[in-house]
Amino acid sequence: MTQNEDVIFHAKMTMAAWKNPYGSVERVFPLAINGFAQGKTARYLGIKNVASIPEEIVFRLEKAGYALHTLDKAAYGGRAVDMQLKNPVTGRPMTGSSSGTAMNVFLCFNDLGIGTDGGGSVLAPAMGLNLYGFISPLICSGQMKKYEKRSTDGILFYPSLGLIARSYQVLRHGLEAVLDVAEECSGIGTDEEDEEDDRIYRLEKGEILDEKGASIGEAPDLSGSREELIQFLQTYLPKCDCLISREGPVDVNGMGDTMFGHFDEETALCQRKAGKGLIRVANMAGATAMCVPERGLGCGQLLLCQSVPGKIRKLLRAAEGMDEWKDDLIAWYFGNLDQYLVSGAFVPQI
Repeated sequence: MTQNEDVIFHAKMTMAAWKNPYGSVERVFPLAINGFAQGKTARYLGIKNVASIPEEIVFRLEKAGYALHTLDKAAYGGRAVDMQLKNPVTGRPMTGSSSGTAMNVFLCFNDLGIGTDGGGSVLAPAMGLNLYGFISPLICSGQMKKYEKRSTDGILFYPSLGLIARSYQVLRHGLEAVLDVAEECSGIGTDEEDEEDDRIYRLEKGEILDEKGASIGEAPDLSGSREELIQFLQTYLPKCDCLISREGPVDVNGMGDTMFGHFDEETALCQRKAGKGLIRVANMAGATAMCVPERGLGCGQLLLCQSVPGKIRKLLRAAEGMDEWKDDLIAWYFGNLDQYLVSGAFVPQI
């Protein structure tokens, strides 16, 4: 894409965001176009409209060439589904609570989104729309620890900040601005543990497999209680550099929401069918985590590690080595911003 084409496309992003066809935008900042002044290149940034996101992360991304473009709608009360927004693909309630932020990246209104994740509020909506998502308690940790909360199932936690993007390249670029350890993600770091072979564990067919493919234990029930999954991560993350779990399809066959699922066995079964496993507890376990999309709608690989620089570098290297799958039909349809801007009948086309 040439510089001129890039400017035109981002101007259309603003006009489409103003049109707000899916209700995911709360405010548009049209002067984001000034990011292209004097021949510069800019990327557009959306931010979840919650008070806990500090200005610091926006300033750091602005220095890296991201222009604040939208304030994004969030699910009320941090709920795991947003009853005001619909998933643009399924028509079901959009996964929350960073619902509008994920949608505005998916709809090509923004290149990158900032959200908050307590019990899956960045990772789950990202995976639900086959996007890349990343969270870490190391991002602006001093600020985020001021916002302790209690989940709907009674677990105390404080949220992590996270990023959402359509591509690994954009996500990594954003991470390099907000997370110092990301700068060396594709090289060898200086930590002693970086000199060792990566210990990558995987959950497959009900088993925990080590880096050699040998079974070292029984995998947990990913639809089980949060307490059990948190305990599992606290036991196994210290033993490996990175743990990988395939999750989803998120909120396609069920609705992953405690408010809905707590009534009886029938609603609980529907909640368990929502495809949310370790994605629900990554932040609560203090982990750094990333989701990498796969072909299946709402499906992806979830990578988790302890929140220490050496292991985060190894997690990012593992993600970088995964195939970047793209859906040509989705890119063609939702990337066509002209569909929101065409005139009605009998109005001359320009």
